Amino acid sequence: MTNTLHRRGSAEELRRDFVLFCMPSRSITPELPAKLRRFTEIALRHKPVSANRLEGRSVTAIDLTRIEEELEGGICLHAVYDDLEALAGAVRDLVEADLGLPINISGPLDLVQGCCRRAGITRHSVEQSLGTRGRVDRLPRPEVVELNSLCGHGLVGYNLIEAVVAQVRTARIGVEQGARLLARPCQCGCFNPTRAGQVLERVRTGG
Repeated sequence: MTNTLHRRGSAEELRRDFVLFCMPSRSITPELPAKLRRFTEIALRHKPVSANRLEGRSVTAIDLTRIEEELEGGICLHAVYDDLEALAGAVRDLVEADLGLPINISGPLDLVQGCCRRAGITRHSVEQSLGTRGRVDRLPRPEVVELNSLCGHGLVGYNLIEAVVAQVRTARIGVEQGARLLARPCQCGCFNPTRAGQVLERVRTGG
């Protein structure tokens, strides 16, 4: 199970939102660090728009403008792609590397399954979010919830989102700058700035 399943958006916009991650068991084996470094090399080769850095047993966010520099010689567990072909390339290379590690992908099921087929494998299993239940009328506006869901841990707070949306609407900051501001609190590195930019652009234009 992964909290990245709860991301929201239209079917078209979610075609630019894929989270690829490797979550090995907590038992440390001598060869695990080298395998995780290999996963990181493959993930970086296909130009993710976001990632994290493993430090000890914790993951931390990295500067989105310096992904390769921050992960040089390091290890990541998550990589986010905004392009289906980039994801397909990463899946192909991971199958070829045969690391013996569990690899998960969050994204539209048909697109993810297509990547697996192209790499010559069949997905092992599928998990789906059932959405939000209860007093949904008490939730913030849909675009605020949509942006909040880009961090599975909910660390991109509603008040920050409202503030950034207001600044984008009044042209005090641009869409790209707003997306980077929203990415900062997400420590797991699963925030997709491209998707955030899509939502902010939609809000800016009143779409």
